[in-house]
Amino acid sequence: MIRLTKFSDYGIVLMTHFASRRLSASHKAPDVAAETGLPLPMVSKVLKTLAKQQLLVSHRGVKGGYSLAKPAGQ
Repeated sequence: MIRLTKFSDYGIVLMTHFASRRLSASHKAPDVAAETGLPLPMVSKVLKTLAKQQLLVSHRGVKGGYSLAKPAGQ
């Protein structure tokens, strides 16, 4: 039996969410939280961690947000 932390589980949910969306689209943390039904503070933490691990790219500014660093197939 594999045991995952809640943080890891949320990371998998968020990466799956991003993989099912357009690659070039940038998604904001509140929108992702609302679409996945996860709490915003945890989503923000997980997205920052995924960006730090270079799985996501963080975009700054008004049109900012997060997007996949590589195509979902890779």
